[in-house]
Amino acid sequence: MDFSVWLNQELETRGWSRSEAARRGNVSASMFDKVINGQAKPGINFCRGVAKAFNLPVIDVLRKAGIENTDWPGNKVEEIKELFNQLTIENQAHIRQQILVLLEMQRRDNAVHSSKK
Repeated sequence: MDFSVWLNQELETRGWSRSEAARRGNVSASMFDKVINGQAKPGINFCRGVAKAFNLPVIDVLRKAGIENTDWPGNKVEEIKELFNQLTIENQAHIRQQILVLLEMQRRDNAVHSSKK
């Protein structure tokens, strides 16, 4: 589905004007109009604003805009944060502990490889 069609559907579902969505997402109303009218392509910051306005994960909006496979460094981090936030507090603590263990293993592995040089 075309991004502008999707945007219009989301606006209609919420009963919002373009300017209301722009305000809620802290995005320029003129940029919102340009993207919907096909006069401008959505960028990462625009997608962040849309995600904020619609209360959607940024990664989902990026995918809708067709820019999910970019080399944007925050792409995977953003997705991981959103997935992490869906976990219970207990599972978040468990994942944090696993990350700490992996980092320690990586540190030790790097130390071993450095000493062999």
